[in-house]
Amino acid sequence: MSLIDLQQVSKQLDQQLILQKLTLTIESQSELGLQMTTHESQTFFDLIVGKTLPTSGQINASTQSILTLLATDGLYDQLTVIGYLKQFNRLAGLNLALDSLLTQFSLADVRQQRLKQLTLDQKRRLVLLRAALFQPTLLLIENPLANLSDPGIDLYLQALATVRKLGTTVLITSHYLEDLLLLSTTIYRYHVKNGLEQTDLTPEQTVFDANDSNQVKQPRSIFKVASKLEDKTVFFSPNEIDFIESINGISQLKVGSESFPSPLTMTALEKQLTNFGFFRCHRSYLINLQQIAELHSYSRNSYTLILKSHAKIPLARTKLTDLHDLINF
Repeated sequence: MSLIDLQQVSKQLDQQLILQKLTLTIESQSELGLQMTTHESQTFFDLIVGKTLPTSGQINASTQSILTLLATDGLYDQLTVIGYLKQFNRLAGLNLALDSLLTQFSLADVRQQRLKQLTLDQKRRLVLLRAALFQPTLLLIENPLANLSDPGIDLYLQALATVRKLGTTVLITSHYLEDLLLLSTTIYRYHVKNGLEQTDLTPEQTVFDANDSNQVKQPRSIFKVASKLEDKTVFFSPNEIDFIESINGISQLKVGSESFPSPLTMTALEKQLTNFGFFRCHRSYLINLQQIAELHSYSRNSYTLILKSHAKIPLARTKLTDLHDLINF
């Protein structure tokens, strides 16, 4: 069932074009993530809830039961957790069992604490629980994992799963693709020229030579990775590349803070760069093993690699054993 349908929507504010060419269908029970800036995200939310009208294009909605959670949302610091939730439980009129929800949102042990005493991790889950009391059809959340601790991220993911089990469809925006990979199953990037582009999460089958039993290969020749730009071709040595990411079907070479497109597929790059210490840690990522600084585990099924550049790269659960065998941790 379609909840919201956007067709070529654009929005201009103060003579500045903030959003354009937005075409998106939000289906019931979908798990969508949109990579966009804070200003773009808040403008998008205002359009969805009808706070502002599109400059052009059309928005069709089959529900008015929509709530938004912004990073700037405040709390009543002098109230206790249980007092705060009781107020909103009355406003919602659904009389949900708060004791059970406090446990599911990992807040039972702070139920009598004042909100000003809570950590950021706890406040973020409390705001999510407040929204869940209303059981909206659609919940829009802006940048929920920003500045959370590693345990806080794990607990937030568990709380978000509870919200979805209650029947709410959740759409999340964030500036960071790494966060969206933890939070969503379908991800789009917003680009000012092209609108929304779906991130490639389709697994590619890795092809190896069946006659080659030696899986640990040594460099045998000089190799350069090419990136074709408008009027030139740029060549990179493998050790210059931090990681490679598949975005909308295009392999992007990440070199420092810059990104360069490659004409090769992820599978072709994997086959060529395995000799140079690269590892396919996720269907959308190929990393330089020498750039790994940390491995974080947010749950039994969620792992993230932190590179020396501070980039966060997801590690597929099925790849954990392979990585362990490669670098012996």
